[in-house]
Amino acid sequence: MSKFSEKSQALWPEPAPKETSNGPVTERRTAQRFPFTASAEVIDLRSKARVTGRSSDLGLGGCYIDTLAPFAVGAAVRVRLERGLLNFEAEGTVTYALVSMGMGLSFSDFEPKDHAVLEKWIAELSGEEAASTEPASQTPEQSMLAKIASNRQVLNELINLMIRKKIIGENEGSSLLRLMFR
Repeated sequence: MSKFSEKSQALWPEPAPKETSNGPVTERRTAQRFPFTASAEVIDLRSKARVTGRSSDLGLGGCYIDTLAPFAVGAAVRVRLERGLLNFEAEGTVTYALVSMGMGLSFSDFEPKDHAVLEKWIAELSGEEAASTEPASQTPEQSMLAKIASNRQVLNELINLMIRKKIIGENEGSSLLRLMFR
């Protein structure tokens, strides 16, 4: 048995005392988060260490990445999210981390093209885009690409579920996800 208690499984630094009390935890997010699944790659800018995982939620200010090997709280990182045919990249900071679970990231810097992708995803997740756009007719090629993107998303979620249920290992799952998004 480890000399650390279960409570110390969170990566350094420990939460502030007001967050560890039996009372409600103060919400620190400034933007609403939505459930969102995408393949993710996070690079620690100092050590150049790289981990893969998947996002489980997304907001204008940050996201949560499910990964077995999260970086320490305070680490400066570069995150890349891929979903369907769209990619998003940003620099940020790890604001929350749990060993063998994942890490919360706060975005700090990204290009205008990445901001446009983020806003598009948030609009879709919040239902704004569906209400504000009229259905456009798609060419057969666009329809096929949309179907492929949808199928990739389903496979992505299935692979991540298999990893969480320990049916396959994270390395096997990461290899499958990399193959899928080539």
